[in-house]
Amino acid sequence: MSFTFWLSALALIAVMGLLVSIFAAGVVYAVRVRRQGIDSVLSGARKRRELRT
Repeated sequence: MSFTFWLSALALIAVMGLLVSIFAAGVVYAVRVRRQGIDSVLSGARKRRELRT
């Protein structure tokens, strides 16, 4: 198999991995909002952002 084939396959895997990770993050966010409520999730994000700075 040629080098360009492996390079294309690697690029495809990287793009698919990026899409899967974005989808997984959306699912995690949706589950947190459903369990905790939007106000609790957003206030937790604000607290974390304040702690970092």
